[in-house]
Amino acid sequence: MEKKINLTINCVYYGFYVLVAAAAGLMWYMVKNQLIDVVLPQTTAGQAIQYVVICYVIASVAGGLYGFKKIIDKAKTTLTDKDMLLQKYRNWGIARISVIGVGAVIGIIAFYLMGGYTSMLWCAGISLIGLYFCKPTMRKMEIELSTEGEQPMI
Repeated sequence: MEKKINLTINCVYYGFYVLVAAAAGLMWYMVKNQLIDVVLPQTTAGQAIQYVVICYVIASVAGGLYGFKKIIDKAKTTLTDKDMLLQKYRNWGIARISVIGVGAVIGIIAFYLMGGYTSMLWCAGISLIGLYFCKPTMRKMEIELSTEGEQPMI
C-alpha cells in the first residue's frame, strides 16, 4: 500500500512540473503572437498581480511545508490504524504539492503576463524550490510516518 501511495503522490508531483512547463510554453506562445495584452508592472493592475503572487508564494511555501509536518505529527499521535494514517498522508501530501505547485504555475503565468518581469520568475523559482522539498520517496515517507523514539525502517 505504501508503494501505491508513493506512486500516487509522485504522479501529482511530476504532474505539476509538466503543468509549469505547459504554462510557460502556452504563455510564451500567447505573448509572442500578441494574443494577450501585456500588463506593465508599474500600473495598478500590475502591482496588484505582483502583491497577489508574492503573498501567495510566501504563504503557500511556508504553510505547505510547515503545515504538512504539523498535521502529520498530530495524525501520528491520534490515529492508531495504519491504513487511515497512510490515507491521511496521501491526501495531505497531494494537498501540499498542489498548494505549492500552484504558486509555481501562477508565477510563470505572471512572468509572461507582465512582459518578462523577473520578480515573478523569482517567485516561480521559490515555489519550485519548495516543491523540490516535497519530492516523495519511500524513505521520506518512512521518516515522516515514524513515531518519536522509533527508528524508521531502512
